[in-house]
Amino acid sequence: MKHPHNLMKESYNYNVKCRTCRSLFQVQLFESHEKNLFLVDKKDWYCETCKKEYFSQQTKKLTEEHEVLGFQDLEGSPKSVSWAVKIRGELINKVNYLRQSLTFENNDEKVLSEKAFAVFLAEWQKETDAKWWIDHRKMTVRDISKKIHELSETIQI
Repeated sequence: MKHPHNLMKESYNYNVKCRTCRSLFQVQLFESHEKNLFLVDKKDWYCETCKKEYFSQQTKKLTEEHEVLGFQDLEGSPKSVSWAVKIRGELINKVNYLRQSLTFENNDEKVLSEKAFAVFLAEWQKETDAKWWIDHRKMTVRDISKKIHELSETIQI
């Protein structure tokens, strides 16, 4: 029987330079030394400080875009908020894709659909906990379509 430590890959440490601030820092890689050298040379590396700043800027930008659509700031740890804002953007894109792909037989159907989407988005706009968005990250266009259909059945034109 082999010991578990024999099953672990060897790791190698390399000094790399942050693409943004040019500071040197160390990374640990687990591929062959030849493949690691290629990664060290070709990959864009970012130190933790620059990485945090980048994600902070991305989160701020997405949050501002979502505020225009009626969404509020999310609450949670900086890391979970950053992830949840990205997820929220992806889910909003799924809603927009569904909305644009629909066809209607008459204007009444279109009005009903728009009201259902408005109710649906109003529910999402109340969600300010980053955890809620993370928990719902696997929601598909089909899931959204089903919920919109259920809402449309409860709405009077």
